[in-house]
Amino acid sequence: MKAIEVSYNYWLVAISVITSIVASYGAFSFAERVAATKKTRSALWLSAGAVSMGLGIWSMHYVGMLAVRLPVEVTYHVFTVILSLLLAVLASAGTLALVSRERMGPLRIGLGGVFMGAAIGGMHYTGMAAMRSTAMHHYNLPMVGVSVIVAVAFSCMSLWIAFAARLDYGAANWRRTGGAVLMGSGIAAMHYTAMAAVTFLSGDMAYSAAGNIKMSTLGIAAVVLTSTLMLAATMVAAFYDRRNFRALQSRHEQLTSAQAALIESEQALREANSKLNVLAVHDGLTGIHNRRYFDEIVAVELKRAARARTSISLLMIDVDHFKKLNDRYGHLLGDDALRSIAQGLKVTALRVEDTVARYGGEEFAVLLPGADAKGAFKIAETLRVAVERLHIRNEDSPIGAFATVSIGIDTRIPETGDLPDVMVAAADLALYRAKTQGRNRVVESSTAACALPRPEAVRFM
Repeated sequence: MKAIEVSYNYWLVAISVITSIVASYGAFSFAERVAATKKTRSALWLSAGAVSMGLGIWSMHYVGMLAVRLPVEVTYHVFTVILSLLLAVLASAGTLALVSRERMGPLRIGLGGVFMGAAIGGMHYTGMAAMRSTAMHHYNLPMVGVSVIVAVAFSCMSLWIAFAARLDYGAANWRRTGGAVLMGSGIAAMHYTAMAAVTFLSGDMAYSAAGNIKMSTLGIAAVVLTSTLMLAATMVAAFYDRRNFRALQSRHEQLTSAQAALIESEQALREANSKLNVLAVHDGLTGIHNRRYFDEIVAVELKRAARARTSISLLMIDVDHFKKLNDRYGHLLGDDALRSIAQGLKVTALRVEDTVARYGGEEFAVLLPGADAKGAFKIAETLRVAVERLHIRNEDSPIGAFATVSIGIDTRIPETGDLPDVMVAAADLALYRAKTQGRNRVVESSTAACALPRPEAVRFM
């Protein structure tokens, strides 16, 4: 048999390539929408994208086939044509499902390329099988193999391009367009390599006309126009869906930013409140508790001691001749002296449950829950000696060269309803007696006449 001379309508060839590029460009939008949406919407975008992209690829192949000019009449079997369309949709669905994943390694690209190449190759050769004419088809098997290899190779490249473009959709438009041109050109190359694998031989082969149609120029236009409109409509929907998604994403980012700022503000407010709470119960100069906190603790511990019928002791402490220290060395050194004394009282012979506070000016107070008179006196003596051993200079003091303190103690087992002011007044009275008896000593409120000053203290009286 003699081979039939084949010619091409280059206008249709150009239209087929352009259709392939447009379908490839649409793949970027469809892949992004499938990846960006969840569950039902993702499935809808996968279906719409598969149909639109598949119709675009199928249209490219059929326009390419219709570009072939044979000297015999050619019709197409409708059922086989529809089958080839389904294969194109299947290939598109697989492609979109792959490129919409979060990751795509070399193995997945290779397997996807084999699947996509086989599906598109199957679409092409199924489409070729739909041709009905008196001419016979003869396939060059090596060229068929080459067409399949080209199909798989370009499919792998297309998957990689579509995946990369989907991840970098914010890139410049020229990059997306370039990727679509390369991908579309690759799909067209699959087709025309496959067309080069077939030779048409003259003959009088009979065929059934049942279920066949003849493609006219109007039919070609209808195929191209329908495919283009379908693809355009889906891409427009993708554009508006993407715009809405980005608007929601922007509002979500703004809300997240506002929420983060609110959390930061709340944290700053909590820190500020924490600092205020610390300042509210601590003395600003010495860092120990202040009078307000001390009065509250005395009230609480009095009630607890009354319920438990246990003793409680309160110490009132005053720095001896502090005015002389201030006058001689200045207020800055006077403040340093108060800080040193406060820390000395805080760390010396005090239990966990004890409270030390600055009560006002150069006066301090110590609360000793559970301490009896003997224990309180021992602690008070320890505190008095500890302050003297700080060796804070006070050379104008008539007692000695270093700062000293006088301490008054009140110890009692309180009754329900006893007021803190009564206990404070009693300890303050004992402190007054300690001062009148020569300072640098400890005096108990109930035994003021029996105070036991240290020998070294008596020396400075």
